[in-house]
Amino acid sequence: MTVRSSADQPFSGTPRRSRLAWIWRGYLRVLRFALAALVTVLLLVLGLFFVNYVVLSTPKASAYRNLDPADPACRDGLRDGWTVLARTGRSRPAEASAVDDGGWRDPSNDEDEAVVADPRWGTRLRCALQRHVVPAERPGAKPLDYTLGFLEFQEDGEPYALVPGSGAGDEDDTRAMLSAAMESEMRASGGRAAGLRPVITQLDALMRHLATGSHYVMVFVHGWRHDARIGDPNVADLRLYAAHAARFLQQRCPADPKACETKVTGIYVGWRGARVDERGLKRLFGDTLGGFFGGLSAGATLFDRKPVSEAIAPAAVSALRSIESVLAAPRPDGAERRNRLIVAGHSLGGNMLATGLRDDVLKAVRRHRFGAVMPPILGNLVVLINPASEASKWTGIQRAIWERIALHPDEHTSPAEVARDTGLFPPEQRPVMMSVTAALAFPAGGLRPGDCAWIGLEIDDGYGAARRRIRQRLAGTDTMFDAGVDYDWATHDLFPAFKLDFRPAAGFLDRLAARFEGRQPRGMTCTPPRPAALLDRMLTLPLRALAVLAETFPFQVSLREESHTIGNLDPPRPAAGVLADAQPSAAPFGTTHELLGLKEAGAERHNSYATLADAAIDCPRTDGWLTRARARRPDRHGAFWDSEDLGTPDAPGQGAGRPAARFLHGLPLTGIAPITLATDPFWNVRAFDNALSRHDGYRLSSFICAMSQLVMDDITESSPRMIDTMGAPDRQGFDARP
Repeated sequence: MTVRSSADQPFSGTPRRSRLAWIWRGYLRVLRFALAALVTVLLLVLGLFFVNYVVLSTPKASAYRNLDPADPACRDGLRDGWTVLARTGRSRPAEASAVDDGGWRDPSNDEDEAVVADPRWGTRLRCALQRHVVPAERPGAKPLDYTLGFLEFQEDGEPYALVPGSGAGDEDDTRAMLSAAMESEMRASGGRAAGLRPVITQLDALMRHLATGSHYVMVFVHGWRHDARIGDPNVADLRLYAAHAARFLQQRCPADPKACETKVTGIYVGWRGARVDERGLKRLFGDTLGGFFGGLSAGATLFDRKPVSEAIAPAAVSALRSIESVLAAPRPDGAERRNRLIVAGHSLGGNMLATGLRDDVLKAVRRHRFGAVMPPILGNLVVLINPASEASKWTGIQRAIWERIALHPDEHTSPAEVARDTGLFPPEQRPVMMSVTAALAFPAGGLRPGDCAWIGLEIDDGYGAARRRIRQRLAGTDTMFDAGVDYDWATHDLFPAFKLDFRPAAGFLDRLAARFEGRQPRGMTCTPPRPAALLDRMLTLPLRALAVLAETFPFQVSLREESHTIGNLDPPRPAAGVLADAQPSAAPFGTTHELLGLKEAGAERHNSYATLADAAIDCPRTDGWLTRARARRPDRHGAFWDSEDLGTPDAPGQGAGRPAARFLHGLPLTGIAPITLATDPFWNVRAFDNALSRHDGYRLSSFICAMSQLVMDDITESSPRMIDTMGAPDRQGFDARP
């Protein structure tokens, strides 16, 4: 038997004052430890900020593509076209397009590799206007060519002036360059200086380029962690889009001579979305270590870059309005120019567009005439891809429409009123603004405890077919979670965390623990959970504890419209009914459509830039599909239309093709009735099934085709042309509802 001495027992046989002194010393030790931990954390935070904003910071006011198109290097390129980016990496096999960090890598289309091979490309690729060519090697195939232009903005929204090749931004050289250009134009035209419009900025160069001919213009506004530097992957993404568009027009050319005349122009809207030089870190420390530290450093800049994207929004929208007006101007001979303009914004680029267009959209909705076609808001279509923007910027639009219509009958609203209000927008209304976000799982809002029991029933209650479809979709979700589900974590989890809503982050931690334990996440599957090993449960205990802490953290932002992003706000499911029902939501605001990939059409396919002239890509015309889809649901006033269900063409010559990706109105099989009219022009789309389930999904050929079909084709019976809707009376009209 061991007997402890009094020295081993701090409270044994000691006076009360000694015990208090012992407790006080212990308290001081804990306090010193807490203060040291706090100081350490503060030093780490300050160190991170110092590294981010001083050591690794990108230049605050620097244009990367502002070399004057009149410079010899640019002029020769515009005349002859550049094939270097299609030649780069072309010899590498398809297997070289490896998946890295959850994304697809194109072995071609690499500006950095072109510069390494020939440093002169470091100057040429700075041109504000460029012409690129993708040559064809297959017999009978034709090369693709398009123009690439840049619009860059400083953090206060100011544009950049063009510079000569020797000046590198020097104001005196820029003035001399401008003077020489204007004098040369005066001599050539015999005009006066007062009648000249000088080409000073990137916007001036683009407007001059677009003033003649027929154009299909694709604008891409990049987002967080990107800019217009040579080698930025988002610039490569726009080239991929533009080359696809040239291929689509080439496919339409034999049946439509006007498609042969239409030229593709891609416009890259650049700003300082990259606060940290992540690519510089990778060059110094390698892709793995440099990528880790770069991602860690950049993760703290979302809150800093978002206000900048909003400050630039008015200037960016103003520039795009100028381009829109040039495209809408008639030719001197009165002939149709048939111009098209699609504007896409990714991540914080989507926030820039949502911010800059919000007031215009709200005004258009409030002044919309009942039964008239709402003209486009900007160009022909605005697309927000995984927008990092508060859902309130979209629900504000939905509320403006909701205040004007009755969505479902009740004791105060007759079915006749509901039927009448479905005519707010006519059957030929096409979308004017669309948000597309990679959704996490099916169904929207998750599963309730009783759902799985109902789904497993084998009974003839009229819901058998619906149950089978639900099982299929849940099986697909299970497969995604087994393989490691890909979704846009930046807009789903990180954005709310910066808005002080940690509930999505809690869900991420729970899914991480579930994956480690080999089970499906709670509330997202009907697969019975496998018992986890005790060791696995012990190892995941910290994750589950953090998840509980994040979910129950006090004083979080409770208004989901302010903390969640546009595409990650689903309308709440009604308390009554099962998944196959369509009950009205008490808060009909949030996502409105679904997008599914068509695997049989090759939706999962990425096509390398260098192969686009030869690749087996099919993007046929889809005239009239939206009108036909709505007409297939007459008993529901067109609600729950499905682009897969088109029937047969009603009129000779009407296109029978389906879009390259499947669009569905409403959120089918979720227990929620559609929260918008079948003809609503504002689509907030949840994307699944390879179509956009990964952050790089917007580079899929099928997705690019589906977006282009919405603009290139007459998807309704009488789609307005942009040239007809610029300043149209509909934008100024009032509600003429009977």
